[in-house]
Amino acid sequence: MTRTSLAPTLPRRRRSGCAPATAFEAVLADLAADRATGALNGPAGTVHLVDGGVVHAESPQATDVGTLLTRSGRIAPQEWEDCLLLSGGRPAEYLLATGQVGRGELQLCRLTALFDAAFFVLVQDDGEFRFTPDAVPMFSLPRPMPVPDLRGAVGRRRALLDRVWPSTRLDTAPVRPRPGPPPATRSRRAVLGAADGRRAPGDIARLLGRSGYGTLLDVRHLAAAGLVETAPLAAEPKPPAPVPFPAPPETVAPSVLLPGTPYDQSDPEVSLLLRLRAALEAL
Repeated sequence: MTRTSLAPTLPRRRRSGCAPATAFEAVLADLAADRATGALNGPAGTVHLVDGGVVHAESPQATDVGTLLTRSGRIAPQEWEDCLLLSGGRPAEYLLATGQVGRGELQLCRLTALFDAAFFVLVQDDGEFRFTPDAVPMFSLPRPMPVPDLRGAVGRRRALLDRVWPSTRLDTAPVRPRPGPPPATRSRRAVLGAADGRRAPGDIARLLGRSGYGTLLDVRHLAAAGLVETAPLAAEPKPPAPVPFPAPPETVAPSVLLPGTPYDQSDPEVSLLLRLRAALEAL
């Protein structure tokens, strides 16, 4: 499938009174005006369009439909795996046909996943954006949502976060509890119980099977109440001191050339360690 790169630095057409706030929103607005069908991809996620309307969004930072269904206990993880295997790429139709979920609850999950991902995707203001024409998402709204409506919903969510606690520092950093009375709501008690100093809000959302935005909102409420704080970064361990390579005996003339590296890459065990190191460095 061909991909067309859309450079956000190109001149943008202003087709509405509400100017796009980010580079991603600007490209999305142009695609909507052109009634495009396909997927707009960026570093933080993807928005799917049909005739210029939004039908799905996904982001690594957001909770997807499968996680919402399984973590909430609505369906078992194995049932979800079977759905992916047997649905032929149409999991929504499969879930409805087998009676595992109702149409209303599936629609709620799709909307939750869409708004959750859009919250993280629309904020992208740099990086490379690519449009894949005619790309089909795994889940799709039955009726496309106008881009201005999605932008308005995301803007209202962001404004609510700022009213609760006007700092984004807690949004991506690991959080830990602080001494204080227990929170008033069950959802905030669950978030507080999962805040162990190693998990960021996104990790907590996936652990609890909740939306990323809802978890962020609870984290900011907890911060406003003085019940959570960012965890200090763990100090990086010092690398071990290098082992000096032994020098050849001074009294004997060297009969073999010393290797240029302190390891033999043809050794299978050394080769495995090198591949593991390269993989870790690429994380």
